[in-house]
Amino acid sequence: MATLKERFSKWKETRSKWQKAGDIIFWLLLILLIIPGPRKVISTAVNKVVLNVKNPGIEKEENQQQLHDLDYNWTLAWSADEPFYFSDLREEVVFLNFWATWCPPCVAELPEIQRAYERYGDQIAFVLVTNQDPAVVEDFMDKHGYRLPVFYMGPKTPEIFNHRALPTTFIISREGKIVSKKTGAANWDSKATYKIFEELLK
Repeated sequence: MATLKERFSKWKETRSKWQKAGDIIFWLLLILLIIPGPRKVISTAVNKVVLNVKNPGIEKEENQQQLHDLDYNWTLAWSADEPFYFSDLREEVVFLNFWATWCPPCVAELPEIQRAYERYGDQIAFVLVTNQDPAVVEDFMDKHGYRLPVFYMGPKTPEIFNHRALPTTFIISREGKIVSKKTGAANWDSKATYKIFEELLK
């Protein structure tokens, strides 16, 4: 088995100058990501780069889907034994997000959602829905310091909220119209988002 010194010599001989630089940057980032403090700074910076160009918008009125009684007749859960009725959110502005802890784009947008929630959580119903085990989700939220309202899926999601990818987010008006649907991560802590919220809260 080659010694560490022999491996280092081989690496120096076989890698170009740019490849060596790339290798060094990669290992430095890997080390920094292991340390909690720098990890948070780096992940936040990456989130900004990825999400800044992906702002949500309002659908044209003719493309906005209308929720009906059956769509509101949807039972979620706060926990394994505590039901939550989506019908309680009639006539409220709703931010409905389908996500999972194992989904990188979902995790990437959570800091933005947290900040949006801190700003508008007393005026808008934030509903983050997952089908994962509550214990896994609660551990994840505690570990990362998120204080977001998480709900767990019931046996059947209304067809109007069907989605093929995570994350998928619906913004619903007081009149029960889906004014915005976004598949994939977005920057929810943005002027574009707050413009939608302010318009719906008038």
